[in-house]
Amino acid sequence: MIRPTALVLLMFLVPVAAPHAETFTLDNVPVMIHHDRGSERVARRVGEICSEELPELIDELGLDRMTPIDVFISQDIGEYQNALGPDLPRWGIAFAMLREQRIVVDVARATRAFNSLDRVVPHELSHLLLAQKVGAVAFPIWFVEGLAQWQAHEWTLIDSWQLMNSVWSKDTPTLMQLMNTYPGSEQRARAAYRISYAAFTDLFASKPETLAPFLELVASEGSFLTAFEALRGKSVQTYSAEFQNHLDARYHSWLLVFQSGPLFSIAAVLFLVVILRHIIRNRRKVQEMERQLTSDDWDAR
Repeated sequence: MIRPTALVLLMFLVPVAAPHAETFTLDNVPVMIHHDRGSERVARRVGEICSEELPELIDELGLDRMTPIDVFISQDIGEYQNALGPDLPRWGIAFAMLREQRIVVDVARATRAFNSLDRVVPHELSHLLLAQKVGAVAFPIWFVEGLAQWQAHEWTLIDSWQLMNSVWSKDTPTLMQLMNTYPGSEQRARAAYRISYAAFTDLFASKPETLAPFLELVASEGSFLTAFEALRGKSVQTYSAEFQNHLDARYHSWLLVFQSGPLFSIAAVLFLVVILRHIIRNRRKVQEMERQLTSDDWDAR
């Protein structure tokens, strides 16, 4: 599922200082983890994810050398919310600060859903590594978010269903509407994430080896728009229109004409079963995690 739980802050932000009780550095990648007391388990898991995922993320982007990244894990991110105001989504699990090369993780939200960190952390790392690769060159937010979702392997069958439903109901933003900002509400942001992923994978999923050269061209030209036109032979605006037409044709084919919408008959039942199984499985895993945490806390006493 595309999870709008990790929204990158694409402007340069004033650093926010926060006291953290403990710090450790990873052995294989230049990442320092900072966490407060009571967040040790989440900190260890975040460290494991960084160690496992960063080599592949770096290779996909063609990054020659990675500069250090700091990850701050806190049970109270109120100071960041106060400092950043509306720029920090209230529904986010984590967010990236590009200039500082920093990720902030909200422990309370991160532990509500099993495996959320496995997707959120690579997503945010993608944002920071892209900034390392291209510097201060401006990117459309749809490309940045589509890339991050692709690198974090966030797409699922449920996302495909939701994309089909939103296109059918004409409730999806266009790429040109997602050049500089994302919708503020969580529901609209979800739709924006899905379209971003669909567009990015349309461009690069079948030929991932072309991604790194494209990013190098962006960096050398100092312009995403110029590099895109050189790669595709058309402007971003033209591609946006063609991509929207492609989605409309795909999800409004004659096979669906006799239906009132995508939620119908046997297919709808099958998808609902998948969704219910997904929800039930996650709830069981979360309950098991909570029992384990309670047991560990009791043993510590």
